[in-house]
Amino acid sequence: MAEEKTNEAIKRFKSFLRDHPEIVNHVRSKDKKWSDVFDDWVIFGESHEIWKTYGVDIEKKKKETRPVFNWNNVLKAVDKIDTKQWQERLDTLSGALTGIQTFIGQFRQDGGQNGQPGQNSGQNVSGAAPAPPASDRTGDGQRPFFFRRD
Repeated sequence: MAEEKTNEAIKRFKSFLRDHPEIVNHVRSKDKKWSDVFDDWVIFGESHEIWKTYGVDIEKKKKETRPVFNWNNVLKAVDKIDTKQWQERLDTLSGALTGIQTFIGQFRQDGGQNGQPGQNSGQNVSGAAPAPPASDRTGDGQRPFFFRRD
């Protein structure tokens, strides 16, 4: 029974040291004994001023605790959102995606016109206008890119 309590206390002490690595650095640099640090922890607890001698600012650690999740905070944040600005951003993103789809669709359509099987069968998925013939793109009747078939 006493051994279980000791093991639990050691686990909590290790957790305390993980939260306060300054103590570990202090003990290593000052050649202190871990048994003395453990005794201080058992006697004084985690929030005593003795930890200032080890380089720990307990008040600072208390302030760094995570805030509790609160739906009111979420609703306040949603109320602060500028819907016009977000709509403009979404419209810009939508336009960029449409442009990318058109660009990819042109390459797929070009592949279907050259008799390559399995290439979209001449239909443009994005709904954009068909790509101009190869002779219109470079002026000398050659394609702008060379793709070899594997």
